[in-house]
Amino acid sequence: MGRFLNPGNKGFQKIIGAKVYVDKTGIIGHLNEWIDTDARFVCVSRARRFGKTVAARTIEAYYDNSCDSHDLFAPYAIAKDSLYETYINKFDVIGLDVLTFLQLGQNPKTLMERLSAAVVSELCEKWPDIAGLKECTLADALATIHEKTGARFIFVIDEWDAVFRQYPEDKALQKVWIHFLRDLFKQKVMDDVIALAYMTGILPVKKYKTQSSLNQFREYTMIRPLVLEPYVGFLPAEVDVLCEKFEMNRAEAAEWYDGYMLPHEHHVYNPCSLAQAMAYRSFGSYWTRTDSFESLLDYINADLDGVYDDVMCLIGGGRVDVDTSTYDNSFTVPKNKDDCFTLLTHIGYLAYDEEAAQVFIPNEEVRMAFRAALKECAWPDAIKPYQRSRRFIEAIFAEDSETVARMVEETHQNMTSVLAYNNENALSCVISVLCFFAENQYHIIREFPTGKGFADIVLLPQKRIQKPAIVIELKFKTDVKAAIDQIHNNNYPGRLNDFYGEVILVGISYSKKKAHDCIIERFEREEGGAKRM
Repeated sequence: MGRFLNPGNKGFQKIIGAKVYVDKTGIIGHLNEWIDTDARFVCVSRARRFGKTVAARTIEAYYDNSCDSHDLFAPYAIAKDSLYETYINKFDVIGLDVLTFLQLGQNPKTLMERLSAAVVSELCEKWPDIAGLKECTLADALATIHEKTGARFIFVIDEWDAVFRQYPEDKALQKVWIHFLRDLFKQKVMDDVIALAYMTGILPVKKYKTQSSLNQFREYTMIRPLVLEPYVGFLPAEVDVLCEKFEMNRAEAAEWYDGYMLPHEHHVYNPCSLAQAMAYRSFGSYWTRTDSFESLLDYINADLDGVYDDVMCLIGGGRVDVDTSTYDNSFTVPKNKDDCFTLLTHIGYLAYDEEAAQVFIPNEEVRMAFRAALKECAWPDAIKPYQRSRRFIEAIFAEDSETVARMVEETHQNMTSVLAYNNENALSCVISVLCFFAENQYHIIREFPTGKGFADIVLLPQKRIQKPAIVIELKFKTDVKAAIDQIHNNNYPGRLNDFYGEVILVGISYSKKKAHDCIIERFEREEGGAKRM
């Protein structure tokens, strides 16, 4: 076993030995079907923290002929595959982590030479009797070995797109990297040498104005995962098992990590974050600040085609229409709003609803990442959502009804480019934007009524947070006092029934012809009834 040639199965041993493991070996069944077919060139792009490296180590361990992995895979789904015995431990595997090569080398332009030299060196160690290998290119060395021994190879390339992410402006380096992969996989002499090539990263294959140099790769992405959809993240049934095993609250798991909506699997969970939550028995954000976070800031600050307004809609729980077809799969600042939101979907900051062609923020973990980014965004002071939201919550605590009404109206006007003025979901979106600051201390619950009424917004303090609950009632063409009276008549939104303590009531009424009116009251919620303060 070597570092690159036949890395063995120790990586997979560590994966299944972890406290939390969900069986995703079924993906190998698809790869087995594609071996030695036109579909054998596979590029699987996933958002960050969606188990790309876990899949790569799993695939290496299954095919690697330098070890026996039968005992490791026997308990899992792939062992039931009809081609399980046909291909397990039957190939020479070349496993490459491109990001590691980039980080270890001082000059990125030498990446291809260093990578080739490292793999060829290990090829020479395994086949020392084949003359001239050391002087060969990687492709020629593999072809020579196959000709002399009949050996066949499977490539597993992790972080294949690291060149694009680390050096987004270096077009020359990117093209050299693509040409290197093209020469490795597309030469006719390699047809019998390579049984399968599996690449994984965040980005799909880079598109060019001319036909892509890697057009033989079939792509499975966050937007179009196709038959590999069940392997993108954890599915509800898998999360049920984990929550029961670790005695964790199922609803909280969904709130924190669900929301990645795929064409058939409408509830997909971030696998790495959920696994950590189970292992530590603590829900929270397990995202780390990376180049992706810096990119999020860049894309928001660029304000392409009115991104400001759309981001305000997204953080308020709304959705934005997106055309994903124009994105060229680069990591530079996108050319337009559609490309911006498509890229944010690929890196995991947004979820995509294919049927509606819309994006949205999927869950609380990602919402926290947006919160962190928006604190640092370079927006004009007048529309900075975090700062405005803080003033809004402070005005509610101070019972400053005039300021609350004015801020609702101003925010609504700022968002009219993306929201219809008298739409129920739109008004809920406006209030959610203004409650953005409170999300680190409150659970924000949206209740959408039927008929002509508008959505109640309920803010319940999180555990160990000594804050009053807040109920915001919106009324259309109705006296503002009716909003307060409705709450006092015990028409509490469901989850407020279990809350006892100080409650702030915020009633807001509005119409197209009249500015917003607001009344704020406090009362004490006690068992058996409410007491005005």
